[in-house]
Amino acid sequence: MSLERFVGRHGLPYNLRGPIVMFTTTEFSRVSGLSVEMLRLLGTQEVLIPANQDDDEELAAYDETQLPVARAIYHLGKIQVPLERMKSLLAQNSGKIDIATLLTQQERKPLPAKKIKTIVAQEAAIEAMVSQNDSDIHESKVDRLLIAGIRMQGKYVDCGKAYGKIGWQYGRLLSGPAMMLHYDKEYKETDADFEACFPIRKGESKKGIEVHELQGGRLVSLLHSGPYETLAGSYARLLRYVRARHPGYLLPTRETYVKGPGWLFKGDPEKYLTELQILVA
Repeated sequence: MSLERFVGRHGLPYNLRGPIVMFTTTEFSRVSGLSVEMLRLLGTQEVLIPANQDDDEELAAYDETQLPVARAIYHLGKIQVPLERMKSLLAQNSGKIDIATLLTQQERKPLPAKKIKTIVAQEAAIEAMVSQNDSDIHESKVDRLLIAGIRMQGKYVDCGKAYGKIGWQYGRLLSGPAMMLHYDKEYKETDADFEACFPIRKGESKKGIEVHELQGGRLVSLLHSGPYETLAGSYARLLRYVRARHPGYLLPTRETYVKGPGWLFKGDPEKYLTELQILVA
């Protein structure tokens, strides 16, 4: 049995680096890319067992050593590997999760070697991020912020048209880069509640775009460098920091796209800069 599965089954309080950081079910959903419903099912089927089992999704349940297993499950789920097959594959692993091996052992929907190489590199980047210290996480006092936004329910990738519509309507009134507000604590695949928005200097609501203020207060932030597929690593660090130092945080959480795809060209995802922001209680 692998170290991650052993810890998950027995709830051990330490890993090889020291005290284990615990996440609530909703937080672990955000960093793993697995919905709360899927995490519950994985626990019931003994594929991924919470370190501390509890029906309350806001109590600490998963620890950071379980993240590599969860991320492997996320990618296996993308190619529709059945739960029983996942359980068998994970049981065959010992020690460190080898995601390349897991993804190449599939017969139903084998991934191209180039795709597997990309996934392996991204997961290595996530693991490296999680292991970093907190020296680049900042706290600051922020004022209320006026924004023009379109609140949506669906897939995150649906935000593109909303940004275009806001840019067209407000033009010179825009006062900062594009943002996304997340109104869910957990990760959702197809029915996420989010708002695509821009900061503006002034203006009024019009044509399906709402102008309103974001609450001010104490903001904890982290600048993420790299593709959006590796955001999980920075979210794990930021949520870990907040859990250790603050009694809670407020929704919506925020993403500011300091540098991302242009209007016409995707650019180099390795050079994207995304500031993750959480308003703490």
